[in-house]
Amino acid sequence: MSIPVVYDTMVFLQAASRPERTHATFQAIRDGRVTLTVSAEILAEVQDVLNREEVHAKFPALTPEAVGVFIADVLAHATLIDPVARVFTWPQHPDDDHLINAAIAANARHLVTWETRLLKLGTDNTAAAKLLRQLAPNLTIITPRQLADAIRLPTGP
Repeated sequence: MSIPVVYDTMVFLQAASRPERTHATFQAIRDGRVTLTVSAEILAEVQDVLNREEVHAKFPALTPEAVGVFIADVLAHATLIDPVARVFTWPQHPDDDHLINAAIAANARHLVTWETRLLKLGTDNTAAAKLLRQLAPNLTIITPRQLADAIRLPTGP
């Protein structure tokens, strides 16, 4: 059974610039254990970040050609949803709304991130967190490491 997930931009950056650090989670997509969902807005943000001069300076192997190959590989293995309904807004961090709305639209089991503020949203008791739990009761917000651990677990008898 495949686990539906949405990744935030930093997970894509890490995968593109240091594939050995997220290998298990991206291999799980290729193996069909994880179903990655992306939206047009997520892809645009990923392309923007991966093509920034400061990113290229830090990761010289991440050339425009390498970014193109990476994005094509993501698209080959992901489900694209577009448009995504805007059912959730997070007043404190509206720049993250597109990720959360994509996770809701995809009926994702996990939103995978390293971002502390997103991880906290999954566990705190604010109005936004309560609304998110109401809109997506099965969604958990976890780190790539937690996802890697989850996909290694036995699936049962």
